[in-house]
Amino acid sequence: MSIHAGDDGRALLHCHAGCESPDVLESIGLQAADLFADDPRQTARRNGHGPPRKKAPDARTREGANQTEKVYATARDAVAELERRHGPRSTTWTYHDAGGEPVGLVVRWNTPTGKDVRPVSKTPAGWIIGGMPTPRPLYALPDLLATKPGDRVYVAEGEKAADAARAVGLVATTSPHGSKSAGKADWSPVSGREVVILPDHDDAGERYAADVARLATAAGAKSVRVVRLVELWAGMPEGGDMADLVEHRGGDVTGGAIRAEVEALTPKPAPTTPKPAPIDGGPVVVRLSDVQPEPVAWLWPGRFALGKLTLIAGDPGLGKSFLTLDMASRVSTGAGWPDHRGERITPGGVVLLSAEDAIADTIRPRLDAAGADVARIVALEAIRSVGDNGRESARAFDLSRDLPALEAAIRSVEGCRLVVIDPVTAYLGGVDSHKNGEIRGLLAPLGAIAERHRVAVVAVTHLNKSAGGPAIYRAMGSLAFAAAARAAWAVAKDRDDPRRRLLLPIKNNIAPDTGGLAYRIEPLGVDGCPAVAWEPDPVNVSADDALAGDRDDGGGRTERDDAAEWLADLLAHGPRAARDVERDARDAGYSIATVRRAKAAIGVVSRKPAFGGPWEWTLPAQDAQPPKMLTEDAHTPASEHLGEKHAGFDGNPSKMLNGEGVSALGDGERLGDTATDAGDGWGEL
Repeated sequence: MSIHAGDDGRALLHCHAGCESPDVLESIGLQAADLFADDPRQTARRNGHGPPRKKAPDARTREGANQTEKVYATARDAVAELERRHGPRSTTWTYHDAGGEPVGLVVRWNTPTGKDVRPVSKTPAGWIIGGMPTPRPLYALPDLLATKPGDRVYVAEGEKAADAARAVGLVATTSPHGSKSAGKADWSPVSGREVVILPDHDDAGERYAADVARLATAAGAKSVRVVRLVELWAGMPEGGDMADLVEHRGGDVTGGAIRAEVEALTPKPAPTTPKPAPIDGGPVVVRLSDVQPEPVAWLWPGRFALGKLTLIAGDPGLGKSFLTLDMASRVSTGAGWPDHRGERITPGGVVLLSAEDAIADTIRPRLDAAGADVARIVALEAIRSVGDNGRESARAFDLSRDLPALEAAIRSVEGCRLVVIDPVTAYLGGVDSHKNGEIRGLLAPLGAIAERHRVAVVAVTHLNKSAGGPAIYRAMGSLAFAAAARAAWAVAKDRDDPRRRLLLPIKNNIAPDTGGLAYRIEPLGVDGCPAVAWEPDPVNVSADDALAGDRDDGGGRTERDDAAEWLADLLAHGPRAARDVERDARDAGYSIATVRRAKAAIGVVSRKPAFGGPWEWTLPAQDAQPPKMLTEDAHTPASEHLGEKHAGFDGNPSKMLNGEGVSALGDGERLGDTATDAGDGWGEL
């Protein structure tokens, strides 16, 4: 970190690790006002014309992440240093760990213009002036932990309001270090409890309530409700809270009147019959009379829903990533949607997973060109891994094992509303993208995260190479991608205008079809950086029609070439049963004859690993013992082989088997009496 003095005497900070100044100030217990020069009275003291400062408490230093911190032997010493700087304190609140040991203080000074708050925290080296490390404990944690699952816990905004609620007899808590830091607290102690939030009577209070509701729900709270104290005091001033209500009632916390009124705002649910002990393998049922109907919540009305998974599919180079970054920009700024011009939306956070674009030279410039508030957007670059030797390394995000990390990323962004995974096939880990069961098993937990955090999850994928057929079958890999998504959209070229892109509905299970939209990629940013430029009018072309003509078949490219690319991708994860290849080929729109020609063109090997077992197809490099020779398929031009003759071929097909029953000519009955099992028919290809 660099610290310099400005011309006006103000301290100028620059963190070379990229930390924002407010975060640095919080970590060392300062505020922005402390960067300015002292007033003349303070200067006079330094020049010897005023009363001397109090002697600073003894302290040693430690090296922090970005600065050198003073370490004090006791919390009292740290508070004494703050009082030496700012005068006698007005109030102090103490935070404890689960064992009841003090781990932090919040020190407050009441000033003519409001309040001044400074944190003090315990570290392994001693006490420092600065915020507690994350995750931070909740206020009055021992009392909170003393409650039982099912008990009610009230959450106020700030320690003063929490103390007022505690004074009237409620179990109450709050999170430390301000309304914007709720996400840095550990909310796990509210698991199983009924959480009732008492927000301050202002916009900041409502935002804090929304954050706490989301965090408490994610932590496993039995229920979460928000009640507003203005219902008990119609004239409550702007920013009023529980402490103001108690003061308004004369400060009398005895008798239980205020407690009863607050509890009446949130009556306890009616008693229910105790649930039987869980039975392994028993059904999980929900009585529909117990379900409160609610409308679908939308990120982009009618197109992308909150709490749902949506798919975007399109060929490379059509601007799918530009489209999702445009969405991210609009979410971050609240700019509204292109088909709802003039209507702003609630700004929110965004989490990006991008396997194909670099953050510094591609994603950030494109977001800037789109006018994004990049402070609200984070990229999940990798997953930290710690080895047995304690060394840290990074690995790629994997949907099959890293969903907790994705949830942590969502919680790290204030008011997160959008998650983009581009492309989703890059994050499958070892899951085969062509197997419906595996893909459904992967996407179901992802959909649950979307619902739990009320975020729109947008997964991007490419189209397969099959021309023609319904658009819903064109997404790369298994049909489960499109089936699991509640809505799916295609990005296609306009046949009549190659620079024009069409966003068209493939399916929408939760809203009527309102048609598509059109956009172009235009140089709108600094130095001509491209961004999305939307057209105002709807597009009524169907995705089936648009994708039927979105391929350029010039240059001699054949349907067999497309099938060969598809087949190579299918077998890239390992051998596949011949019957499964047949099913997947039909799903992708290829005929058996076309795939047979593609098989020969790329040298796919047919084999039967076990006597009497099913035939398998595998790529040559995957076969443990490659066939001793490759023979020409009757449908394959001689020019596609390495030579016109293959050494060792004497015209007898039975000699073209290797030790594992592998044939490059074909399988089963095509080898005559040598094969003992013709398999399922596709073994003959």
